[in-house]
Amino acid sequence: MEEFTKYGHQVFLLGTEPKGIIHQTVEKYGVKTHVHLVPQSPSWKYYLNHILFLRHFIQKNRIDLVYSHTQPVNFIAIFTQYLVKAKFYICRHHSDYIMTGTNKNAKRFDRIINALGKDFIVPSRKVYDQMTRVEKVPAEKVRLINYAYRFEHYPIPDPDRIEEIRKLYPAQLLLCTVSRFIPCKRYEVLISCVAGLIQQGLDINLMILGDGPLESALKKQVKDLQMENHIFFIGYTTEVMTYMAASDMVVHFSDSEASNSVIKEAGLLEKLVAVCEDVGDFDDYIVDGESGFLLEKVNPCNSFGKLITEIYGKHTSYNYGPSLKVSVIDNYQVDNVIQEYKEIF
Repeated sequence: MEEFTKYGHQVFLLGTEPKGIIHQTVEKYGVKTHVHLVPQSPSWKYYLNHILFLRHFIQKNRIDLVYSHTQPVNFIAIFTQYLVKAKFYICRHHSDYIMTGTNKNAKRFDRIINALGKDFIVPSRKVYDQMTRVEKVPAEKVRLINYAYRFEHYPIPDPDRIEEIRKLYPAQLLLCTVSRFIPCKRYEVLISCVAGLIQQGLDINLMILGDGPLESALKKQVKDLQMENHIFFIGYTTEVMTYMAASDMVVHFSDSEASNSVIKEAGLLEKLVAVCEDVGDFDDYIVDGESGFLLEKVNPCNSFGKLITEIYGKHTSYNYGPSLKVSVIDNYQVDNVIQEYKEIF
């Protein structure tokens, strides 16, 4: 949105939730922000309310181009696009998580959105292949554009705070992981894997940042494994960059992503990273053994265990961070992505 305004476009941000820090941030660049709040409901009246409001909003503000984000909003957008002259791009932010999950309504929504959407934007080859090859959306309707970041806006971690964190969780190898506590992130697998390495005598600590519906179950798992002195739940925090900077490696066991931001942020910090191959866009910018470590997707614990055993005690000699940072900036810095949007304009 910031970059769009620099090119002289009038940008509106319309949301379905109360205003917050995102609105405050983009307003500084001249973006006009609005919200339309309707009590959440699965009823057709909820969606009709939003469809009619969006039609009115587009016509009133003479909007030419609409980018729609997240599945519920995309469902609203695909019907509204037939009521106005504006061009719509439906932005897809998941790969196969919904298709392989158990939520029947979410699956039904995806099928309807795929059928009625005229043009789509996806953030990675993984999502592109999922939509065109698996879900059979015509390739000419799908455009791949990487996520765009203004990396200079990221906070620089405080060295004193980094040292404080390392003293709180001292270990030969300090690991960090960041995400929501939901099934596809496979935290239970990561916890079991780390516990097994510790039981073999390795001096490892794991910091888990985030929260979510599986929190109670994961904490019980750590307690049952008697790992409370090695696996720590940090919870929700605004110091994500600082905790990652304090770690020796950022690890991510997720088996379904669209384009994960955490690992790019770790790259910005020049950290060692370990992620699963064939997930999201990791394969697009991480070269195994050069800018990070790619783990087996089906059985990440097996390859992660071998990896940690191999690098334990000498992880500082694996200087992959600078290469990862270069790759992240080349592929995702907004200045290197905006051309794709200019072509749409």
